[in-house]
Amino acid sequence: MEAWSSQQLSPLYGREVFRSRAADETHARIACELKPHRSVWHRGDVDAIFCRAELSALSLCILRYGCDVDIEPDALGNFVLVQMPLRGHADIHHAGGSLQIHPGQGAVISAHKPVRLRWHADCEQLMLKIELSRLQEVARHAFPLRGADAVGEIDFEMPFRLDDTAGTQWRCMVASLASLLPAAGDAGYDARWLSHCEDNLMLYLLCHRPNSVRERHDEARHGSEAASLRQLRRAEEFMQERLDTPLSLEEVARAAGLTRRGLALLFRRYRELSPGEVLRNMRLDAAHAQLARHDGASVTEVALNCGFSHLSRFAACYRERFGHLPRETARH
Repeated sequence: MEAWSSQQLSPLYGREVFRSRAADETHARIACELKPHRSVWHRGDVDAIFCRAELSALSLCILRYGCDVDIEPDALGNFVLVQMPLRGHADIHHAGGSLQIHPGQGAVISAHKPVRLRWHADCEQLMLKIELSRLQEVARHAFPLRGADAVGEIDFEMPFRLDDTAGTQWRCMVASLASLLPAAGDAGYDARWLSHCEDNLMLYLLCHRPNSVRERHDEARHGSEAASLRQLRRAEEFMQERLDTPLSLEEVARAAGLTRRGLALLFRRYRELSPGEVLRNMRLDAAHAQLARHDGASVTEVALNCGFSHLSRFAACYRERFGHLPRETARH
């Protein structure tokens, strides 16, 4: 089954910019429409077609050369280019290696890395030209980073599939965007809403295709996660070592390197309890373990040893946690 239907792309084919059977003319027109580049033409007859629809930060394009041609645009500069063969195949040579893409696949060419392309004679591609600054803006909101990790250049893993779940949804979104192109004489849709649709397409690409921004964000998040878990461990160890000592939450927070509010948020996030509730449970567990040893200590002694000064409160909390009173543990 073909990845794209003629019906899906008919609005775009209806926006033909030029056709040509001359290599020089085609080179000049593509250099003007997309980016200045070098080209080397090989076997086959030139039978070029270029269609384009411009939105705000996106351009939808269809391009065919009709013969083998090498394209060397150096780095794209201020845009990234998503290439998706409709038929035939193309080669992509970049700093990370070389690959060949066919129908059912796509590739996102970064803005900042030199690239060489070989379009084979049978190749016709659907392309998305995405303004880099807009893509970076969407990335900043989706994957906030700070300092040296702030959003800069964006590299995508290549190639990507168009026939898996994520790829199928991507095709639907691209086809939907093409369907929004206004007919001749039609005022079209509100520009603000169309801009939202463009951003949504970029967001999907950033969220569902492995890329450098998402990777850096995940690494930073995991680093932050590890730091939070270390603080949690310090707080719990501090409490565990002082079960028989009156403790304030300020003391625990200082031991963990946090404010009192930060300590509360940390415990709520990882334990779904307040620090005070965790400390109380630690003391109850210690009391239960001591009573279960039957070492001759009275319930009162155990309660005091574990930081409980109010015996009635200790008994009520103990029964709530273990389902019976402290003296019943001591008897069995």
